[in-house]
Amino acid sequence: MFTKLAITVAFGLLSTATTHAFDPLVIERAKSLGECEHCDFVSADLKGVDLKGIKLDESDFTGSDLRAAAIDDCGECNFTGANLTGVHMDGASLDEAIFNKADMTSAHCSGAYIHHSKFIGTNLSGADMRKVNVEKGNFSQATLTNANFSGAKLKYANLSGTVLRGANFSFADLSSTDLGSLDLEGATFRGATFNGTMLRDAKLKGADFTGADLRQSRFHSVSIYDTATNRLGESFDPVRCADLQEAGALFDATTKCGK
Repeated sequence: MFTKLAITVAFGLLSTATTHAFDPLVIERAKSLGECEHCDFVSADLKGVDLKGIKLDESDFTGSDLRAAAIDDCGECNFTGANLTGVHMDGASLDEAIFNKADMTSAHCSGAYIHHSKFIGTNLSGADMRKVNVEKGNFSQATLTNANFSGAKLKYANLSGTVLRGANFSFADLSSTDLGSLDLEGATFRGATFNGTMLRDAKLKGADFTGADLRQSRFHSVSIYDTATNRLGESFDPVRCADLQEAGALFDATTKCGK
């Protein structure tokens, strides 16, 4: 069918370049077939190329240049180290894709389904991630500066070590995520949900929690003794309004704090 396209045929290998010259006939054929699954686009120069309407599941875009390109169906694709600056992925199906160490500065991904994907060390500065479903996503060590995740579904996402300055999580579902020890200064969480969200040791100064629901958050560590097992355990009390005030966070009467 059009499976496992050889990179040497598709892109006319250039030994002196970091990416390979692109043959437009490859995409023309893929559009005619409506698919190019398992295809090899490693280090390909695909700047501005429209890949919409092509089923690209499990294709490899490692190290490719996809600046301002357009993609809408690429489940389990590999974008490790790719340049995705300004890429258009609005409403795309990208479940379980790998974006590790990719540059997604100013990427357009609003409404995309990116469930269980990996963004380890990825630069998402200024990215439009509104209303994305990225539950169980791994953003470890990623840069989310000024990214817009308003209305996003981030349940069970791993945000350890991320840079969140200026990020917008208004009305996002952050249930069961771990924001512990992170610097949240300048981030916006207006109307966000924090059910089971870990906030222990997080720096809350300047973060906006107006209208947020923090009643089920996990902030204060409490040691408990389990008489059934004769062991010490750990429980957590939620963030209180007094904690927000003491930390210099923004909140008002609409903020639902713990008791």
